[in-house]
Parts: sequence; C-alpha cells; structure tokens
Amino acid sequence: MFHRPLIPILFAFAGGILVAHKGPAPCQGLALPLFISITLCLFAILFLSSRLRLALLLITFFFTGILVDSGKHHSSELLPWAINRQKVTIEGTVLEPARVSNKIARLKVRAQRLFAGGKSIRINDNILVTVYNNIPHITPGDKVRFPARLRPFKNFNNPGGYDYESAMKLKGLTCAASVSDGRRIVPMGTGLLPFPGALLEKIQRPVRDLFSGNLGPEDEALFRALILGERQGISRLLREPFNRTGLGHVLAVSGLHIGLVAWISFFFFKSILSRFYKLALKTDIQKLTALLTCVPVIGYTCLAGFQISSQRAMIMVLAFLGSLILRREKEVWSTLALAGLIVLAVDPHALFSISFQLSFSAVVGILWLTPSVLKIIPPPHATPQRKMSIFNNISLYFIGLIAVSISATLFLLPIISFYFHRVSLVTIPANLTVVPILGLWIIPNGLLSAVTLPFSAQAANLFLHLGSWGLHAIMEIIRFWSGIPWASAWVVMPNLFEMLMFYALILFIFFFKRRAWARVGLAVLTVFILVDIGYWTYRVHFNRDLKVTFLDVGQANAALVEFPGGQKMLIDGGGFPRDHFNVGKMVVAPFLWHSKIKRIDYLALSHPQSDHMNGLRFIAREFHSKEFWFNGDKVETASFKELMSIIESKKIKMLLPVDLVKGREINGAKIDFMYPLPGKKTSNLFYNGTRLNNNSLVLKISFHGKSFLFPGDLESEGEAAILVSCKQNDLKSDVLLSPHHGSKSSSTREFLSMVKPGICVISSGQGNFFGFPHEQTLKRLEEIGCRAIRIDQSGAVQCTVGPDQQFEIRTFQDSARLVD
Repeated sequence: MFHRPLIPILFAFAGGILVAHKGPAPCQGLALPLFISITLCLFAILFLSSRLRLALLLITFFFTGILVDSGKHHSSELLPWAINRQKVTIEGTVLEPARVSNKIARLKVRAQRLFAGGKSIRINDNILVTVYNNIPHITPGDKVRFPARLRPFKNFNNPGGYDYESAMKLKGLTCAASVSDGRRIVPMGTGLLPFPGALLEKIQRPVRDLFSGNLGPEDEALFRALILGERQGISRLLREPFNRTGLGHVLAVSGLHIGLVAWISFFFFKSILSRFYKLALKTDIQKLTALLTCVPVIGYTCLAGFQISSQRAMIMVLAFLGSLILRREKEVWSTLALAGLIVLAVDPHALFSISFQLSFSAVVGILWLTPSVLKIIPPPHATPQRKMSIFNNISLYFIGLIAVSISATLFLLPIISFYFHRVSLVTIPANLTVVPILGLWIIPNGLLSAVTLPFSAQAANLFLHLGSWGLHAIMEIIRFWSGIPWASAWVVMPNLFEMLMFYALILFIFFFKRRAWARVGLAVLTVFILVDIGYWTYRVHFNRDLKVTFLDVGQANAALVEFPGGQKMLIDGGGFPRDHFNVGKMVVAPFLWHSKIKRIDYLALSHPQSDHMNGLRFIAREFHSKEFWFNGDKVETASFKELMSIIESKKIKMLLPVDLVKGREINGAKIDFMYPLPGKKTSNLFYNGTRLNNNSLVLKISFHGKSFLFPGDLESEGEAAILVSCKQNDLKSDVLLSPHHGSKSSSTREFLSMVKPGICVISSGQGNFFGFPHEQTLKRLEEIGCRAIRIDQSGAVQCTVGPDQQFEIRTFQDSARLVD
C-alpha cells in the first residue's frame, strides 16, 4: 500500500463518489464544509509522518470524491414539464445522427428554448426525441423546432430489471419527447453545437459521406461504428452475431480500438525511428516513440466523436504512454490507478457506467492473470536457427492473445453475467480470429481513408475498399462462430455476494501454493458456495409455497406463477403494439434470471394481442417450455406467426379450451379453466373491435383457501357471458387481475360482485394513451371494499400463499439495477 499509494487513493476517491451518489440525502449543501475539510487535511499532511500522511490523504480524496459528485447534480427547468407530460414546442440543436429502426427515429437534441402557454423559456437540457412517422433528413448541428409531448424516463420496476432512468441520466439526458409526425419538425438553420461538437462534426461529416457514398448499408453501418463511433446504423439483426460470439465490444470505440491504434502506431514509429542511427544515439527512442504515439491516439478519439467511452480509453492509454515517457513502465498498477483517477475526476459518474466497469476490470484481469496463464500455455519450441523466425513471432503473438483473452474473459464473467445474462462459449476462438484482422487491417485502412480524404478522394476510396475486404472476412468468421448452436448460453444473474465469492475464489486459487491463509480461505469459501447452491436449488425447485408475481410490463399484462414443487407458469408476456422493444427479453426474462429461473413449464396466452403476446416469443424460444395454452383465436400479425413458429419448432405442446376444460392440479394448486367454454362460439356474440378481448382465456388458480383470477382483457360483454356460464361461487377470488388494465368498459358491478376480490391488481402503464385505469373502475372497486394496487405506482406485486394458509403481499418499487 505504501509503495503504491495511488491504488488506495483511487478506492477512497471512488468511495466518496459512491457515498455522494447513493447516499440518503443530496450533498450539494455540503460543498463549503467539504472544501474547508479538504483544505485543512492538505495543510495537516505537511506535518505528519508517512503512515499518518497516507491515512489523511485517503480521507482527503474521499471528501474530494463526495465534492466532485455533488457538483454533477443540477436542477432542470424542463423536467417538471416532463413529469406532467405536457405538450410543448421545443427549439434546439441536433447533437447526433438519428438512429432509425422499424420506421421510428430517435435522436439526441440539445433543447435550448421551450414554448408553452404563450411563454418562451430559455432552457439547456439534452433530450431524447422519438419521431414516429415521416422521418425527416436531419444531421448533427441542425437547428430545429417541433411540437412534442414530454415524458420522464421510467423504469419497469421488477427485481433484476434494467434501470432505464439512471442509464439515461448517465448519458446526460433529462427526459424524452415524442413527435407523432416528422413533418412537424421545422428546420431553423444551423444550430450551436457545444464545444468541441462543431469542430468534430466538421471532421466527421466528410468521412460519414464517404462511407455512405461508397459502401453498402451493412458495410457503412460497421465502418461508422468502428471509425466514427456512430452505432446508429447497427440493427438488432446485425448486432446479434456479435453478441452471440462475445464480440459486442468490437462495435463500440473503446479500450480495444484505442489500444490497437496505440500498439500499431508505437511499433510503426519505433521501426522508423530505429533506422536513424544518429537519432538513436542522441535521444531515447522509446520515449520519443511513446510521445509520437499520443498523436494518433488523440486523433482517433476525436475522429470517433470524442465520446465518453473513447475518452476513457484514451486517458488510460495516454497514462500508460506517459509511464513509458517517465520510465515508470513497470509500475503498471499505479499507472492503471492514475488513469482511473483521471477518468473519475473528469466524469465521476463514469463509476456507474458499464463501459468503464468492463474496460477497467478487463485491464485488471489482464494484468493480474495473464502471467499465470502464460505459465500454463507452453511456448513454441525455439532453436538457435529459428529463434527470430516469423513463425516464432507469430506463435508468440497468438499465445499472448490467447492468454489475454482467457484472462479478460474469466475476470469479466460475473460482470457480463450480471448485466447481459449471456455468456459466449466461443468468445476466445472468435476473438483470436477476428481481432488480428480488425487491428491489423480494417481499422488501419479505415483510418487511412479518413486521413487521405482531404487530399485525394481516390486514395481514400482505395483504402476504404481494402478495409471492406477485411470487414467481409470477419463478418464471415463471426457468422460462422455465431451459427454454432451452442455458441452462447443464457445464464442466471449473480447477486453481489455471489460475484464477490467468484473473485475471492480466483484470489485464493492464485495464492493457494504460496500462502496458508489462501488454503484456509478456499475451504471456507467452498462451504459458502455449496450453501448458496443449496439455498437456490431449494427455493427454485422444492419450494412449498404458491407465488404469483404480477410483473411491471407497462401498458400490458404478464404474471409468473410459481407452483409448490418448482413448476412455473407465465400467463401473458407483455409487449408493445409497434414491437420496437422486446419485453420478453428485456423485462420478463431478466426477472426470471434474477430469480434463478431457467425453465417455464407452462405458457398461457389470454388472447393474441401485442400487449399480452409479444413478450412470450423470447420466453418460448429460450425457457424450455413444455405446454402452451391459448383460446384458439388466430390473427394475421407477424408477431403471432412468429410465436406459433417458435412453438412448433421447439415442439411445445399446444392446448386449446377443449383440452383444458377439466383443469389441472399441480402439487396441491388447482387450476380451473373458466372461459371460453369449448363448443360455444362466444366470439360470434361480440363486435369485431372487441372480439379478441371478450374471448380472452380466463384462468383461476387456488391453493389452501386463497385464489387468483386472471381474466385477460374481458370487457362488459365478455364479463356478462362468463357470469352466465359460471355458478355463484365459481369466480370468487381473493386476488383479481383487473380486466383490460382497469378500463371503464370492464369490471362491471355485476362482475365484481360475483368475484368479490379483496385485492385488485391493475397493470397499466403510467401516463398511458388510454388513461387507464379509469376513475369509474377505481370507484367500483372502492364500493365493494376492494384494495386496488396499481403496478405503475407500486412496481411488481408478489403474492405468496404458504401451506399454512399464510398470505403475504410484497411490492418492488425502485428495485431496478443500474446499467448504461
């Protein structure tokens, strides 16, 4: 600690940021006391011994971390308008190229003026604008004015969920804005980009035009991502092979790309300078080479838009180049700590960014584990004659690449599992075959095309097409690896304790032969690991309770039923009408992985509408279901056809009302099929506009005297039909999932008096277009003494029924985790 003080200083500084950011109260009012405390500590350091000096220095940096984080919290004049979901007119400057997907455009705008209620208010907020129709041609730097409805960013409040709110704050975005028609966006000339945005756009625009004018759509999207740092053109379909092979990091200009440019530039400059004999005698070639390498590193970062991830990578690379210039290259850990300090001083919220966590952790893993891995991998056999042969050098290069890949992959495993729930099983061979081509051919040619463009368009085009050959080669390689059926595996989400146990395991194994405490620690840790495995095995597969969790999926329905003995059922899966967001993959599945659930035995679809059906596709594909229950209604939509195709390909047994009329019993829990009755064409009784809703599959689940009713989207006509077909107490239930999300056309007094629920769970998105739940529905529930729980206010709702008839209700407001 004493000979590497930068390492504990980094931890102290990060700790201060963490306390300020996650603390119970804001720290803005503490700025003056903190500044005085820091000043006094710095003064006292001059008069203390070395040991006390370090302790006081750590306290100083801890307070400094609190101070710099508090300076990042600013009030916004636009946010109150967004919270009230006001319709306003915004004037501002486009900051980035638009991302277009499924005929929907999203762009980042610096809002500079707000017009509302006859007032003009000067503002300064970055907002995310979504344009739904007639997307205009807009480029960075354009000044625009448009009417929009503002809304705050909102999480799906389920355990293990994506913390969308915090992720947007980390990106500097205040709120979202929706524009229903792009023709309402009025060009206002040239806007003012924040420094150095205007300069960077002048550099990037000709290169962007070069790519779009000379490459196909896929090549253009990839070159823009690799050279300009613009991932707007990367579609989900194009991204998927990269994700399956563990190469998703390739698409973001970060540590890998900046490091490759630095590595190539360093050896290029060194080979050139080494040829000048007199220069080598007068100067230190290594120092001069490191100094020259800083130029292409900074240049590439600027060309890539000087984005936050590339800035951090640049700082880390420059710190290592600085250690070479100062002849401190052996102090790699201190250099890494210094780079971390600089990054966090510039942007303290980088601590919570996944890109920083991955980059920093990868370097830690490489520095720590690579030497040990190299001892395991045998070096190539070298004879005196072949000592400097090309074969030997290539072999050493690939051995080093293998060692680095293994070290980084192993060390990042818990973090990747936590954030992405997916582990690539081909990541090492994929990196070995792709990274050399990327670093030695594609990026150099792409950068040469950008550098030569101002002087010769022909030369730029030549380098661009040379680079595209390499791009085609790596895409074939990536598609080959991703085409292997077992290329990747979805994994459960580790909790913080399990992640710490993983790193403790690496630590104890690393010191196993050299330290006695490591052997004792490994034995104790093994016990903890076995206890953890036993606990989750019992909880997931041998539980004695019935648990029903109504998930927060916005203006949609999804409910997980965990039966005694471990079998699971998902009733509806949520979804959005435009199908631009995969609710099954991004909302439902993370909750399941957080709960260590890898299998859903039964899928039930109330009716084939997007807000109940779309999320089931991912679950059916990845969660090994054995039965699919639905009412038999079919629609001619792409999502329904895809769901049916998945069910067929996965050989999931399909059951209709005629197959379910007798109900089921699963380890004491009874499932009654209530509606529609087989043999009765109830769908003919309703108008076409309400037919699907009123023909919803209705299930009732009972266990030890407690019951739950799932009525889908039944409206008044459907409720009347089910009342006719059921006996007096058939529908009586303790918990009711509100029909049709709390619409006034549902939950009639006759239906509610028959069900007599004590609790009604309403699943409707906050600020939804329909105004659900309607006031009339809430009044009817109040009239019968039923407690209404709104998921949009409470988060996910979990009801537990124990074998001793114990009944418990729990909500999960603000339970999401953080990712960027």
